[in-house]
Amino acid sequence: MRLAWLLLCMPCAASAAPLLRSEGVATLANGVIAYREVHWQRGAGDGSERWVEYLCPAGQPFARKQMPAATRPQVRGYVLQDARSGQEADVRVDPGVVRVDWKEDTSTPSRTRQLPLPPDAVIDAGFDAAVRAHWRTLQGGAPVSLPFLVPGRQRFYPVQVQYQGPVRWQGLSAHAVNVRLDTWFGAVAPRLSLVYADADRRLLEFRGTSNLRDARGDYPQVTVRFAAPATEQPEQRWRTELQRPLVASCGVTTR
Repeated sequence: MRLAWLLLCMPCAASAAPLLRSEGVATLANGVIAYREVHWQRGAGDGSERWVEYLCPAGQPFARKQMPAATRPQVRGYVLQDARSGQEADVRVDPGVVRVDWKEDTSTPSRTRQLPLPPDAVIDAGFDAAVRAHWRTLQGGAPVSLPFLVPGRQRFYPVQVQYQGPVRWQGLSAHAVNVRLDTWFGAVAPRLSLVYADADRRLLEFRGTSNLRDARGDYPQVTVRFAAPATEQPEQRWRTELQRPLVASCGVTTR
């Protein structure tokens, strides 16, 4: 499996664009912090190059994800490495197809599968771009059905996105959106809840199944809150943070 972390240290072609940093806090149902997400992006657009660093509650990085710039942000590929579980993902998108390399943990071999790319498909963080692209339709009350890639199962599942209405979120005007499977597929997680800011449609809260395994090998239910908008940061901070070595263990969950 290709692990392209050297890309993090190479000069970017769009180096004139500002580097933006935001942080989310993931908590469990009992309020315990599971991990933190530090998001970096080069430029403000949905298709900008992005990186995510996942931190232990004490601040050490245990996983990283890199997403290249994309003209179709809702179907961009990505590379993920989690040093705790050994989970790795390499998703590459080419015209009409997507290739998924997936390794569940250190004890299992990598699996590779190439799939046809459905119309209006969604991959990983591209879901945010898809919600914003269909914003008027959703606010008009019509549900939107999208094929969503579940990389661990190496297939697309149809999900339905439904606008729930305006809400107040930590004093901000916001909008609630629910996501569920169009059809029941057994053990696949059926529901997510999202909150978007009214002012700029940025994601404020995610409530659902984490895409990272916890210390027990489970995919926990988490609430991730992004309390502050992204701020511009110097290039050196980006390089310093993303070059720190990943740790193999941390107190991500209570036992």
